[in-house]
Amino acid sequence: MTEIPEHLLKRSRERRQSLGLPVEGGDPAGAPAASNLPATTAASTPATAPGAAPPAPPRPPRSGPAAPPAPKPLSPVVIAAQRRRRIPLWAMPVLAALPLWLFIYIEAMQQPKKEVTGPLAAGAKLYASNCASCHGAEGGGGVGYQLSAGQVLLTFPKFEDHVSFIETGNAPYLGKPYGNPDRPGGQRIGGARGNMPTWGIKNGGTLTDDEIIAVVCDERFTLAGESVDNPDFAKWCTPEAAAARAAGG
Repeated sequence: MTEIPEHLLKRSRERRQSLGLPVEGGDPAGAPAASNLPATTAASTPATAPGAAPPAPPRPPRSGPAAPPAPKPLSPVVIAAQRRRRIPLWAMPVLAALPLWLFIYIEAMQQPKKEVTGPLAAGAKLYASNCASCHGAEGGGGVGYQLSAGQVLLTFPKFEDHVSFIETGNAPYLGKPYGNPDRPGGQRIGGARGNMPTWGIKNGGTLTDDEIIAVVCDERFTLAGESVDNPDFAKWCTPEAAAARAAGG
């Protein structure tokens, strides 16, 4: 084993002492004092008790509440709805009352219904109770012939012929033509559409002469649509005409 020269060992110890390293061989006399250590080394090395936990890392700075997300942009439809003019509050009662005003306006524009009096009123009641079951409530026909839409006027152009047929019924005409011979489509045939009763009280029926006239007035001027300008209306169907007949005029 080669022995290291003493001067080399001494130089090595001095070098380690200058660096602050422990010297092998335990030379307490030659060990540098704590005061001889560099100040930066002593200050920068914190004293830590054996077994103590290392110091906690510094906490990050606290931050405030997170900012709310930016609102989504409105669609063009929503923007247009927001910009649309609203109905003012004062107009709401006006709009609510419009249906009532419309109803009043329509009623005001309608022609007032004339009250039917005299033979026309009496004839309508007699027709409903005696004739409607065969000829229809509005004269449209059924078991009996149609009277409405001018049909009865084609059969009986003369008021008196119409009255005469209702008085006797179709008994005198069973199987025979009656009424206007020039009627479009030919004359009516007695009994072809059932039996027409005898209504005149003189012939065994139940209606008086004035009642039969009233029925004829209703059938001609209400159901068939003959104009009241026809002279027959003033002669037979007005209250004055009925009053004159009652007085024997």
